[in-house]
Amino acid sequence: ESQAETHVRAALAQLPPDQIRVVEMSFFQDRPHAEIADALQIPLGTVKSRLRLAMNRLRSLLGEKT
Repeated sequence: ESQAETHVRAALAQLPPDQIRVVEMSFFQDRPHAEIADALQIPLGTVKSRLRLAMNRLRSLLGEKT
């Protein structure tokens, strides 16, 4: 595992569980947002909000400028 992977995994671990779940499903399982919403039985807008919040937090934790 590369140092970059280690940093990303550590940053992911700091997210709330609901955000971790949508990030995993979207990026690691490559599932569409609508499918995630169906699987978790939450509105599509909630999936998008959680992903947006998670990505903003990950950028902050990883030190990337937006």
